[in-house]
Amino acid sequence: MAIKDWYKLTFLIESDLEEIIIWKLNDIGIFSFSFEYSIKNENIKKVNIWLPIDEWDESARKDFEKIISKLLNINDSKNQIFDWSIMEEEDWLTSWKKYWSPELVGNNFLILPCWINLNEKFKNKKIIKIDPGAAFGTGSHPSTYLCLEKMENFLFSDKKVLDIGSGSGILSIAARLLGAKELYAVDNDYLAINSTNSNYKMNFDNLKNLSTYLGSFNEVVLKNQLKEFDFVLCNILAEVIKKMIPNIYNCLNNNGGVIFSGILNSQKDEIIKILIQNNLKLLDVSTRKDWACISAQKASDPT
Repeated sequence: MAIKDWYKLTFLIESDLEEIIIWKLNDIGIFSFSFEYSIKNENIKKVNIWLPIDEWDESARKDFEKIISKLLNINDSKNQIFDWSIMEEEDWLTSWKKYWSPELVGNNFLILPCWINLNEKFKNKKIIKIDPGAAFGTGSHPSTYLCLEKMENFLFSDKKVLDIGSGSGILSIAARLLGAKELYAVDNDYLAINSTNSNYKMNFDNLKNLSTYLGSFNEVVLKNQLKEFDFVLCNILAEVIKKMIPNIYNCLNNNGGVIFSGILNSQKDEIIKILIQNNLKLLDVSTRKDWACISAQKASDPT
């Protein structure tokens, strides 16, 4: 089997631009990246991005540079801030994994990369083991952190839960750890569905109580008549959330709860307005860095 090669792209940013870089990378479907802190200057960070060579020709790389340059307000095309190198698969795996470590989230969760042994001091935490592979992060994104933190405030025991945009499956795993009885995960990327199933099985040794669906949420929920959920978890981009809210309302049971994350602070007011228009009562808004997490509840069906 041929060894797969990867491009490694590195460039420097000001520290306060980290969240907007994360947002843009997620927006265009890039999840293999990390940030390194500068020892000499705490206001500067180094961005590392890994891209499979067979998917990124010269034209695509140039277009990507333009996107990042625009994001960083760099107008001089001669300003060479990007450094490209090539890595073989084995080197990529070694390089990629060294940036990850166990991460405490909220009061109860510990996100544990699957190749790291559990430290005894964390044995009483709710452990979420994750193997992100090449496509997904370990859950350290602020929007995922906010969602997990918010979930601790709700009673999931014996509940029916829908995870929209399941990705690595981290929220479905967390819901099961909190006692959820039925779990449904939807994603429009087959890699995400595979990752959700794989990580779920790694945590519980089976796929019991989990049903996964490939496709867009609006298509899947109508085709399969998904409804009567006690909770909906939705950690995706705000622009996508806005289009889903009416159908999310329809698939919740009366007084069912929903947690929205993946929303920039600048977008939260618009999301809240749409929630209210769709008879979803705002419960709480929490923020972390540039990101917001919104929880809401279905009001009684209008008569």
